[in-house]
Amino acid sequence: MRPFLKCLIISILLCVWNTTMTWAIDASGKFVVVLDAGHGGHDAGALGKTGKEKDINLAVTKRVGKLIEQSCPDVKVYYTRTTDVFVTLQGRADFVNKHKADLFICIHTNSAQGPSANGAETYTLGLHKEQSNLNVAMRENSVMLLEDDYQTKYQGFNPNSVESYIMFQFMQDRYINNSLQFATEVQQNFVNAGRYNRGVRQAGFWVLHKSACPSVLIELGFISNPSEEKFLLSDAGRDKMANCIYKAFVQYKREVDKKSGKVTPSYEMPENQNENTEPSAANDAQEIEQQKSREEVPSTANDKEDLTSDTLKNDPAASSAMIDYRVQVLSSATNLTKEQIKQRGLAGAEMYQDGKVYKYTFGHYKSFAEANKARKQLAERFGDAFVVAFEGVLRIPVNDARLRQP
Repeated sequence: MRPFLKCLIISILLCVWNTTMTWAIDASGKFVVVLDAGHGGHDAGALGKTGKEKDINLAVTKRVGKLIEQSCPDVKVYYTRTTDVFVTLQGRADFVNKHKADLFICIHTNSAQGPSANGAETYTLGLHKEQSNLNVAMRENSVMLLEDDYQTKYQGFNPNSVESYIMFQFMQDRYINNSLQFATEVQQNFVNAGRYNRGVRQAGFWVLHKSACPSVLIELGFISNPSEEKFLLSDAGRDKMANCIYKAFVQYKREVDKKSGKVTPSYEMPENQNENTEPSAANDAQEIEQQKSREEVPSTANDKEDLTSDTLKNDPAASSAMIDYRVQVLSSATNLTKEQIKQRGLAGAEMYQDGKVYKYTFGHYKSFAEANKARKQLAERFGDAFVVAFEGVLRIPVNDARLRQP
């Protein structure tokens, strides 16, 4: 049989298989998220100089789960594994479907032939557009080769055959919009935390294909890169990546609730997680500390210069301009279109570019008190709204701006 026809037949059979399976309904009545630490047991995943992918994945996954469990009372968290055990790809997807998940988050660590590749990327299900995307999918799907009689279990799918991936060309993922939305939120938070952004990508991952809900696969960084391996083996690095994923989850759930007419509870980062946190301020002193923590680092590890440094060199008078407070409501890895601005409720917002990140603000205020009052109002629509300060065209720390004012 010709490979093309064989893949088409497999695709049809898989669609029929999906629609005929039945699962027990989760009785919690809560939003259900399944967290999946990639690899485990005798499947170590990618190997670094000293670390193993399976250990990094599990450490970050458990941190993400703890943040959600402690801060989101209306969310039920399930884990495909919490210890160093092997779970099959199909077993992970079966677990997702059994618990009627509303969101599936797979956490992995990347690897490359050379030591220079770096950065984080998030995948959704789809047909690969680049060879590098296919390579990642092949590596992650190859876990099925560790199983006995994998060809029967996976309906003839061969993770090492390019022809097998043709099947994804014929599939329509009804969860793709929500998957892309969450993936974008994840990458934006990585960017805001100073991680190098490799973007949102698509590829044919079996575990995403077989999971009946919005699903993403996150590659935290490259264990083959010595500096990234060191970062991902450290508690600080794992906390930072977990906090980014947690924040993306909160932002995504707010959007889901908004579309369904639900009111999202006020989520806060647990007190023991200080990296990249944004707690609600109870008084003015706390608000100052909150603004310090919100000052975002450059968008990539190689982008250390402030965007406005050249402007200041050409216009020294800018540094003496009046201080201008604004309320920032969104950061985006791409410049939003007019339609996207309308859909996100950003009509009337102003955009400024910080490195490779596009940031959207409302209003111009002469004092922090006025800006903070506006922030509290905007927080009803944009839960992550916060005050930023400018001196002329230069973004400056809010605390510095307040100290300069009489």
